[in-house]
Amino acid sequence: MVKFSLEDSDPYYLTLSEHPKRFDADSPVTNVFFDDTNGQVFTVRSGGVTGVTVNSMDETKCTSFRMEDKGPIISIKLSLDQKVLAIQRNNEGQSATVEFVNFKDLSPTNVEYSHTCKWKNSKILGFVWPKANEIAFITDHGIELLQVLPEKKQLKTLKSVSFSGAWFSWCARSNIVVLAGNNGALLQPFYFNNSTIIKLQKLELETSRPVVERDVCMVLVADVTWCAIFRHALTTIAAPGPTEIWLMPLSGSGVNYTHILKTGLMGRFALSVVDDLVAVHHQSSQTSQLFDIMEECKVENNTVVHLPLVPAHSIRPAVVDEQPCPMYSGNWVMFQPDYVIDARRGCLWRLRLTPAALVHNIEKDDIGKIVSCLLRRRGGADVVHHLLAQLVASAQLYLLQLTHAFDQINSVYRQWAEAELARSTAGGGVGGVRAWGGAALAQHEVCARVLQPHADNPYIVQVLTSYVASLCRHGLSVSAGTCSLCVRALACGGGGGGGGGRLRALLRRGALSDSRPLACQLLSLARLHPAATQLALDMMYRLRAKEEIVEVLLSCEEPVSAVGAARQLDPAGWLGLAPRKLLAAAHAHAVQRAQPHAFVAVYHALQARNDKLRGSPHFLKGEQCESYVEYYEKVTAER
Repeated sequence: MVKFSLEDSDPYYLTLSEHPKRFDADSPVTNVFFDDTNGQVFTVRSGGVTGVTVNSMDETKCTSFRMEDKGPIISIKLSLDQKVLAIQRNNEGQSATVEFVNFKDLSPTNVEYSHTCKWKNSKILGFVWPKANEIAFITDHGIELLQVLPEKKQLKTLKSVSFSGAWFSWCARSNIVVLAGNNGALLQPFYFNNSTIIKLQKLELETSRPVVERDVCMVLVADVTWCAIFRHALTTIAAPGPTEIWLMPLSGSGVNYTHILKTGLMGRFALSVVDDLVAVHHQSSQTSQLFDIMEECKVENNTVVHLPLVPAHSIRPAVVDEQPCPMYSGNWVMFQPDYVIDARRGCLWRLRLTPAALVHNIEKDDIGKIVSCLLRRRGGADVVHHLLAQLVASAQLYLLQLTHAFDQINSVYRQWAEAELARSTAGGGVGGVRAWGGAALAQHEVCARVLQPHADNPYIVQVLTSYVASLCRHGLSVSAGTCSLCVRALACGGGGGGGGGRLRALLRRGALSDSRPLACQLLSLARLHPAATQLALDMMYRLRAKEEIVEVLLSCEEPVSAVGAARQLDPAGWLGLAPRKLLAAAHAHAVQRAQPHAFVAVYHALQARNDKLRGSPHFLKGEQCESYVEYYEKVTAER
C-alpha cells in the first residue's frame, strides 16, 4: 500500500509539555496527592509538620504552608476558589469526618473546623468540590452534598441520596460522579447541578463480568460525558484475547449508543483525552493509540466500532534534568483529561497533540479521513493547508485523494455555515445552540494558500474543476476568487487542450456564478481563448448588462453586431447611443478591412432611428457627424 507523509512531519503525535512542573518526589517521609479538579499536586512532608507544598501548571494555584500532623492523610484538596482546604484522614475507629481549614491569599488562617457524615458507621470513599462553596461526600452509603460556610465554620446539608457503593469515579469537567454497586455489575451516575443531586440513567453490566475500579474512568469528549470501561477479553492460558474500551454516554444531547474502541492489545492501559481525541496508552508495548469517536461510522446494534486513527506510536521521548526520561514508566499515573504524573521523579506533565504527525506515513487512501479529523482539532487548519498544497503540487498522483479532501473541507464548511445561521437566528447562542468548535476553511483561504500558489501547475485545471464540483455537491456557491482562478486556468488551456470545453461546461451548468468582474476577466483572456468573448457576452446578456454588451462589440470591431444588439435590447431608444460613436467604430472597421458595406449598414440604421425619433433622417449639427456624412456620400457614389 502506498504511503504518504507530510513534509517535515515526524511520527510523534503525542508530546509531554516541554517543561514539567517539579515537586518533591514520593518518599518514606513525603506523600504525594493529586487533585484532578484543580490540577494541583500536594506534597505532604512528615504529615504536614515540615510543610505542605501545592504545585500546579497554573502558577496562581501554587503555594506552601505548614499544618499539624493529626494522622495519615487519605485525600487533600482545595476548593475551586482556593479559599477552603479539605482533608480526609485515615483515623481508624473514628466516625467518617472531613477537616476544613480556611485560606486567604493561598495561606491558612488557622480557622479549623470539621464535619461528620450523616450516616453512622459509613465509610467516606472520597470527596469532591462541585462548586466553590459546595462539597460532596461520597460514601459507601450514598452521597451527601453540603454547602460550606467558612465564616460560620460550619457546613449545611443541601441534598443527600442513598446508594450502596464500593467505589466511585469523578468527572470534574462535567460534575458527574459514578458509584459502583452490586460488586461492580451496576454503575450509577449522579449529576451535581444547582445545589442538588440528579440521578441519571444507570449502566447495568453483565453480572458475570463486573468491573473493578482501575478499569473505569470518566471522560469528557465532544461535550459529552462518557463512562470509559476497559473490557478485558475472557482469556485462557492458550489464547488470551485483546482489550476493548467501551465508551458509554452519560450526558449530552442526541447520543444514546456505545462507542467500542478496538485496541488489539492486552495488558495494562491508561486513558487520556487530548483535543477531543481519546489516547489509549499501553505500558508493555510503550505505545499510544488515538481514537476519534467523532468520525463517521456505521451504527449497528446501538454500538459504533472504532479502529485506531493512525498506527500506534510512542509519546515523544522527554528529558528531565538533562537525562532521558523513562517513558511509560510503572511510576506514571494518568489523570483526566491529559495529566501525567511521575511521583518518583517529582514531575507533572500535560499531554499535547502534534496535528502534523497525524499525516506522517499514513495510507494514501486515509488522507480524506485524516483531513476530516484535523478539521475537528485546534491548530488543524494550518496542517490541512500544508497538506493540500503538497497534494496539489503532486496532483498527478493524488487527484482522487484531493477530491476526498475537498469533500471533507466543504462538508465541514457547510456545517459551520448552518451552525452560524442557527446561532444568529437563536440570538448569538441562546436556546442551546453552541458555537462551532471545528476549523472551517473558507474558499478565500483555500484559494490564497493552496490554489493560487500553484496556478502554473500543469494539473491545475483538474484540481480546480474537482474543487468546484465539490463545492456544488455541498450546495456552496463558488466565490469570485475561485471563479477567477478557474477562468484563467481553463482559458489558458491548462487542462491539456480541454480547457475551453470545461470552461463552457462550468458556465453552462451554472457552477461559476455570473458576474460583471468575471465577464470582464473572460474578455481580458480573449487573445488566449477566442471563445472567451462569446462566453462573456452570454454572461452579460444573462446579467442584462446592455451597455456593456454594446461596448464589448464595439471594442471587438463589430459595429453591425453592436447596433443589432442595441436595437434588440432597447428597440425604442437604442440605449441612447450617440451616432458619432457608432459611426466612428463603423468607419474604422471599413477603413481597416476595406469593406465599407458595414459602415453603410450602420449609417442606414441610424438614419432610420433619426426618422423614427425626429421625423427626419438627417443628423443634427450638434451630433458632429459631418465627416461621416461625407464619407457615406463618397462610398455610395463609388458604388
